[in-house]
Amino acid sequence: MKGVTSEVIAEVRGRASLLEVVSEHVVLKRAGKEHRGLCPFHSEKTPSFHVNPEKGIFKCFGCGEGGDVFTFLQKVKGLDFLDTVRDLAHRYGIALIESPEEKQEYNRRTAILMLYQQAAEYYARLLKDPREGMPARDYLHARGLDEETIEKFKLGYAPNVWDGLLRYLTAGARVAPATLEEAGLVRRRPDSSSYYDLFRHRLIIPIFDEQGRVIAFGGRTLGDDQVKYLNSPESPIYTKGQHLFALHLARDAIKQLDQVIVVEGYFDAITAHQYGFPQTVATLGTALTERQAKLLVRHTESKRVYLAFDSDTAGERALERGVETLNQIAEGVGIELRALRVPGGKDPDECLRGSGEHGGKEAFAAAIEGAPLLVDYQLELAVEKVDLKTHVGRIEAARLIVPVLSQIKNAVARGEYIRQWALRLGVREEELLSEVRQHMRRERMGLPPRPPSPSPAGRAGGVKSGLIEAERNLLALYLMSRDDHKQVAEALAEQSFFEPVHQRIKQELDGIGSGFDTAEDLQWKLMDRLAPDGEAKKVLVDLILKVEELRKQKAPLEVMLNEGRARILRERLAREKSRLRSLMGLAGSENEQNSLGSKIIQLTQVETMLLPAAKTEDEITVLKRKVDEILGDSGQLQPLETTA
Repeated sequence: MKGVTSEVIAEVRGRASLLEVVSEHVVLKRAGKEHRGLCPFHSEKTPSFHVNPEKGIFKCFGCGEGGDVFTFLQKVKGLDFLDTVRDLAHRYGIALIESPEEKQEYNRRTAILMLYQQAAEYYARLLKDPREGMPARDYLHARGLDEETIEKFKLGYAPNVWDGLLRYLTAGARVAPATLEEAGLVRRRPDSSSYYDLFRHRLIIPIFDEQGRVIAFGGRTLGDDQVKYLNSPESPIYTKGQHLFALHLARDAIKQLDQVIVVEGYFDAITAHQYGFPQTVATLGTALTERQAKLLVRHTESKRVYLAFDSDTAGERALERGVETLNQIAEGVGIELRALRVPGGKDPDECLRGSGEHGGKEAFAAAIEGAPLLVDYQLELAVEKVDLKTHVGRIEAARLIVPVLSQIKNAVARGEYIRQWALRLGVREEELLSEVRQHMRRERMGLPPRPPSPSPAGRAGGVKSGLIEAERNLLALYLMSRDDHKQVAEALAEQSFFEPVHQRIKQELDGIGSGFDTAEDLQWKLMDRLAPDGEAKKVLVDLILKVEELRKQKAPLEVMLNEGRARILRERLAREKSRLRSLMGLAGSENEQNSLGSKIIQLTQVETMLLPAAKTEDEITVLKRKVDEILGDSGQLQPLETTA
């Protein structure tokens, strides 16, 4: 948080009017202490978007979005947290506390962003020039792009001269050539003090960040250059693998359609947008990175991702690398990965511009509709060249699908796939299961296996309504009153939460300690500490609203504390029993199986003792210690693989 201290955040929050800021984007109507309007983050006809100026929070009861003035601006403008604070600080006349180095870095980045904006305008103007831009316009028209799409993507043309952009920027912006070199717009000649343009006689495709700022360019040659596509080098504002092409245009469609299509090339994405698939983004010529994957799933509630890569060998490899990356962040999130097999073995651009059985908008839409789950695609691909009619072919197919089956993390889903493929290949289910277990054991190289991820149904139902509700009730108790806070803090001093975002909030509460005056003061201090953490702020809004619910219940504080802790312990017991059962299936010896079985029986006995609703703090503590003794080294608390 360069230049942004907790004092600055608190001052900005105190001066900035949430109602004033929100009213610039949402038509609000007063309703008691609140104001209501149509949510700007999803389509609705009945107002479910509430703003509470007194508490300084907003909450949509339709889509679940919530937060403070910082969260609102971040989401509505697509800004990061630092830029949001800067925006509000400048607006309300609050000076940022920055070192000379931080100011210099900020000014440097701002200057480079301005240069890219000016360069984009220069290239776009040349594309429209009747004489200069003719080669690029002819190329675009040959590819079937209309004027609306050309304008939408701000396409341009770099003239066939050595120093067109160099002369334009040094004359107009009065910037030194060395600065343009640092920005990646020009290059220096070897053994010389002169410079030349990076892009010459190329169609220019601007690359935008999620906030809609030009940060780089892609250049498609219009001549006979050996390098077909030339991309901007990394710079202070652009890091390869950190951005997705067209995400700034696709973001709203991704939210509305609850899906995202990932393609490889610039024109795959551009053409898809023109033909009515605005939820499409491109990977900028690389396999999906972890950063890109997280950008993808952030904007789709169901985490439905269609991977549409070229059908050639390179495309297949890119698909596999993208799958590996998405699988790394899929645990606990429930990403629904689907393989989009483009009709006719073409890339999306060719398919959409084509016609007939394997071309056109309808064929592409049908491919999306029929896109198989990624695991189904991988299994079919594994046996594609095997003759399943022969005995030898079926044995080979069984060998080929084992690595794919072993990557299915959900035990129930893995078992179902094993059953289906055993039936299809005419092999015994037990034998195929044994091969999968052996493969998993070899891959783990002796390390204990991870517990299976909960199913989507489990995440949406039991976990959210059970454990997460219990943890949030406990956290809300901190905020009831100053008197209650001390008792709650002492009672929960050693309590760990399964949900990572809940644990982060508890750590901040522990950090504040008793350094507050009133419950309201505690809420503001907590909100300031969690300011950069969008997920935690969203949960905090729910906690603030939950306080009112708990107060209405008028239940004794001790009862609510014990009920929540008992509920969390019951969830831990259920998870640990499930984990031990999965370990039994992979146990290498009978003694190991017996040991695991004994622990399951002991945990079941503890679970039975916990069943009566009324439990004192001492009784719950004793049972927790008993669980720790039973599990020993294997009983380390594992966070829930779910999102709030």
